[in-house]
Order: sequence, then structure tokens, then C-alpha cells
Amino acid sequence: MRFYEGFLICDVYFNQIVMNSKLFTPVKLGPLTLRNRTIRSAAFESMCPGNKPSEQLLDYHRSVAAGGVGMTTVAYAAVTRSGLSFDRQLWMRPEIVSGLRRLTDAVHVEGAAASIQLGHCGNMSHKSICGCLPVGASSGFNLYSPTFVRGLRADELPEMARAYGRAVCLARESGFDAVEIHAGHGYLISQFLSPATNHRKDIFGGSLENRMRFMDMVMDEVMTAAGNDMAVLVKMNMRDGFRGGMELEESLQVARRLQQSGAHALVLSGGFFSLSLLNISQPTRLRRISYAAFCLKKKKKEHKKKYSNVKADKNQL
Repeated sequence: MRFYEGFLICDVYFNQIVMNSKLFTPVKLGPLTLRNRTIRSAAFESMCPGNKPSEQLLDYHRSVAAGGVGMTTVAYAAVTRSGLSFDRQLWMRPEIVSGLRRLTDAVHVEGAAASIQLGHCGNMSHKSICGCLPVGASSGFNLYSPTFVRGLRADELPEMARAYGRAVCLARESGFDAVEIHAGHGYLISQFLSPATNHRKDIFGGSLENRMRFMDMVMDEVMTAAGNDMAVLVKMNMRDGFRGGMELEESLQVARRLQQSGAHALVLSGGFFSLSLLNISQPTRLRRISYAAFCLKKKKKEHKKKYSNVKADKNQL
């Protein structure tokens, strides 16, 4: 027996309700059909020592697939070494294809589809991790790492976009049914899209149309590599989460452009790891201080009232 919407019902009836839900019906994402509409999102696992797949990563995603999801997503694989943020993060290269193939085979045996998230961290790294001075949409200093950052030259951007395409090809070789391009959270594509991090004076900066140029280049390479047999999802920000960043009006234009580029689904998210966490934490600290002051003031009032009552009792004696 269990509670459902305030009623105590038997497990058999509960299972009938669940299985009759639209959530558990098949759905198409471009050329891919999922057995149901549940997808394990691309939350970073940190299970890739040496930047390659491990048995732990395989077992994790096999277990998720065995649980009945429609698709499970391997998170945050860097398209180049310069795109690595963490030392236990996947780095897409030919030598890890066999390990990834074992993972996708295990997921498929359980009846689920397999997707992999592909991205580049941009300035969200450190030389000790990515092997070079971190690169981004613009030069500057990233307090999050902390590190100086080199803005990518315009002549470097076509090759960076091709790296996304090559990563999609490696994903196909590895047996993945879908790819998810990370264009949010303040990583490289997001750094080009956001006016807060894109201070370029060339054709890749300024207006939103210019700021979308690098994303357009990436999507051209991705859609060509994906062909007609892989689903393409894109994670994007609806809001960057701080003053001066991307807001909903511009994000809707980005979403329309991604749809025009051929993306089969959008994963809507928000926030900037290097900026909006600071934006959020300051009000949180102020609220905590205000609450502490309120509690202290209340305690003083209670103490004063108690002392007044004691004094009144003494006067009556």
C-alpha cells in the first residue's frame, strides 16, 4: 500500500496509474525513438580517472538503464584537452572509444538509449588540468579558477568548431544514440553568447547575431557529423542569473536559432558557474544575517519580558 494524491492505494493499482501515464509512453527525438520519456540528465559523475571511462562509470549507467529510463546521458565529455575542467572528466579521443563502446553496449542490453554530453569549458579551467593557459571568448582573469584567460583568435574558431564535429563522430563509433551539446552554464559556447563574458570587437562580439556566430559554426559541424541517424540535443541557458547576462528575451532567440540549426531537443537550464553563484550567495548571506539579527532581537525581548515579570512578582511580596 502507498499514498497517491492523498489516498492510500494498493501497489497494483498504483502501477497501473503510473504505466498509463504519458510519461511512460514512447517518444521520438529526431531519428531516435525512446521507450519512454524519462531521461537521466547529464549530471557530472566524476568517474573518469585519467580522463577515460571506468568500470564505475559503466556500472553506474548500466544500473540507471536497468531502472527503466528511456535514455541515460554520460556527462560533460570535453571535445579537446583544453576543454577539460576536472581531472576525472572524460576527454573525447580515439583511444577511449573501446571503453565507451562497452558502456553503450551494457546500456542497450538493458533496453535504454545512450547519450553523451559534449562541450568545452572555455575559461573554467586551470593549466594544471587542461595543459595550457585556459581559453575563452575574451581575454581576462577568471576568479573561479583562478587564472588568466586568453581570448580565442578568430582564425582559431573554425578548428574549435570542428573539434565538436569530431567528438560527435567518436560518439557514433562508441555506440551512442544521441549527443547533447553543452551551450550553457558559462562554458565556452555560453561565454560567446553572454554579453557579460563576450567583450570581443570582431564579428563574434557585440550584437546577439554576432555572439551566436560561434554557436552556429559548432552546430553546422555537429549536425553534419550526426547525419540522419543520431539525435542532437542542446543544453542552453534561459537566464545567466546575474545583471548584465543573458535574459529570457535573448535566450528565446537563441532557442529559435538552435531549432533552425536542426537540434531535435533543447535542455533548458540556467546559471553561470563563475558568476551567478556569487550573485546568489551574497543575498543568501544577507538573509542569514538578517534572520540571526531577528532571532537575537526576539530573544532580547523575551528576556526583557521575563525580567519584568520577575521584578513585578518581587514588588508584590
